[in-house]
Amino acid sequence: MNKKFLKAVIVGACCSLIFFTSCQKNRLDVDVSHIQVELTIQRFEQDLFNNQLTDTSKCFKDYPYFYEDYTRGILGFSGSNAEVFNQLMMYKTDVNAKKLYQWVNDQYKDFTPYKTALTDAYKHFKFYFPDESIPKIITYTSNFSFYMNPVGQDYIGIGLDMHLGKDFKVYDQTNIELYWRKMLIPETVVPFHMIAHANDLFMHTNKGYNFTDEMIYQGKLLYYLDAMMPQLEDHFKIAMTPEELEWCRKEEHNIWSFLVKEKYIYSTNKRQYEKLLKEGPRTVLSGVPEQAPAMIGKYIGWMAVRKYMNEHPDVDLKTLMLNSNAQSILQESAYKP
Repeated sequence: MNKKFLKAVIVGACCSLIFFTSCQKNRLDVDVSHIQVELTIQRFEQDLFNNQLTDTSKCFKDYPYFYEDYTRGILGFSGSNAEVFNQLMMYKTDVNAKKLYQWVNDQYKDFTPYKTALTDAYKHFKFYFPDESIPKIITYTSNFSFYMNPVGQDYIGIGLDMHLGKDFKVYDQTNIELYWRKMLIPETVVPFHMIAHANDLFMHTNKGYNFTDEMIYQGKLLYYLDAMMPQLEDHFKIAMTPEELEWCRKEEHNIWSFLVKEKYIYSTNKRQYEKLLKEGPRTVLSGVPEQAPAMIGKYIGWMAVRKYMNEHPDVDLKTLMLNSNAQSILQESAYKP
């Protein structure tokens, strides 16, 4: 273990590691069988490559907001509406675009399992947020160019070409970083969609002043996934491998002690502390062991929020998500792994 990291561990309080969910019933495993949800799912890639989008007016009619975002934003087309449409028609005849569509269609032609999982997740959403609307879901291919789920007016997109499996050989021919590929799997279709929706709803609650604000906000998003998908394995939620998550669990006390000792908790140096939160091959930061996976700060935020909700059974999910006082959440969690 890195000496600096070990020193921080020694200074920290010595407590045994307790993963609280093993000690009590999961309060988020609620009955949603009585909740009715009807999702609107549109398959843009199928409509495009099966020649269902025959002119500009139909594109705008069937995909009023997504069409512009997709053509001009994701694919980067420009010009008049007619010129953009012509570029789209040329794109769909491109041999590589057609191959990509075929690979996606082979994997996702039957979207039923994902629709079922999304429906269940949105039943949980309605359980906690009965007055909130559910966005339209639009699938598409991005030509391997768009990592995140785009959130537009009244829709959230799912780029299915970014979920073809970590061992999908064609990824070798793209500029997609190796560390990203463990996330580009079918199992992340639904959690990535749900976290994009949560971020759209609650990003205004993140003050973003310091590391604690960012850490607790990320922890809130992951706790939100706990609530939306209580049966999903944790490593899919945080987009880690099982081995990476297990490292975080074993080193939770050490990570926390390091953050406290090195004063990251109150740091306003975003360039420095974002290294603890962002995706990557590992956490590259002075004093952190080389074997530490990326996003160890996000993991700690998640555990702190779980502890906070465990300590405050009277606080519901909506209250948590709208609470912008990250410092208070951390303090009142009594988090000390």
